[in-house]
Amino acid sequence: MDNQQQHAEEGATVIAKGKHIVPNGVAVEELDGGKKKLLKECPKKLQEMLLAKDLVTVYDAMVDEIVNQPKTRGAFGKWHDMEIVSVLDNFRDQFADKAVKVVLCTRESSAGTSRWLEFIDVDMVPTYVPQYDVNNLSEQVIKTVYTTLKFPNGVAIEKLGSWSSRKKLKEEIPPKVQEMMEQKGLMDQYDSLVNHIVDAHQGNFRKWNLEKIHEILHAYKPMFEPKGVSLFVAHKEEYIHHGQGGHMEVFRWLEFVDRNLQPNYYPQRGADSKKEKCIIQ
Repeated sequence: MDNQQQHAEEGATVIAKGKHIVPNGVAVEELDGGKKKLLKECPKKLQEMLLAKDLVTVYDAMVDEIVNQPKTRGAFGKWHDMEIVSVLDNFRDQFADKAVKVVLCTRESSAGTSRWLEFIDVDMVPTYVPQYDVNNLSEQVIKTVYTTLKFPNGVAIEKLGSWSSRKKLKEEIPPKVQEMMEQKGLMDQYDSLVNHIVDAHQGNFRKWNLEKIHEILHAYKPMFEPKGVSLFVAHKEEYIHHGQGGHMEVFRWLEFVDRNLQPNYYPQRGADSKKEKCIIQ
């Protein structure tokens, strides 16, 4: 059972076209219907939170400002994230006075951008960190053919490129990964992990074997987790059409998660969960 299934069984909220789940204590309003829907509709779970926290008036004022501020949405219907964040900033203190934190989140996929507001009851989920918070993104990205995947602070990534890049994996370390390993006192364990992954792919292997990497990461879990770092291997598949046929492009990477900064993070493209494939015509 993966993290998403577990949260779903606990009655949490499924969002982003079924690709993400937030726990109880977090109410969500998806921005998938434009300003008209935002103004006229409010999800039941959010209504309950607003009433319980006496925040209905504050919420209404915030929504009115998002809707009436012309810069929050472009002429072609595209939301402007930083303009929305600017509006949220005007109301953060009023929500915080009632122990509620409000953030704007986005998740990229080949099908487009999912965008939503999270209203976090700090009393119920004091350690929860929204992993898609646009105000907490690092500069790290994975660029696929059709998508740019973004990662939050507290997650360091290392790309697994083509088979020939295995030498680079042993000789170079991404700055964010190095920074985390040094802070956590895990450089020796990291070097051993990378050598183990590369050595396990000698001989008959001519491409990265996700099952093999997953087994190795599991073996290193007792070394990393006591120091607050979780290990994941992730991937994304995209089918590229050309002429009468096409081919599958596969993107793979390692994720090192600092649990002090990202206590509830799980990979947006986990290789040990259901694969997220994309076919572009």
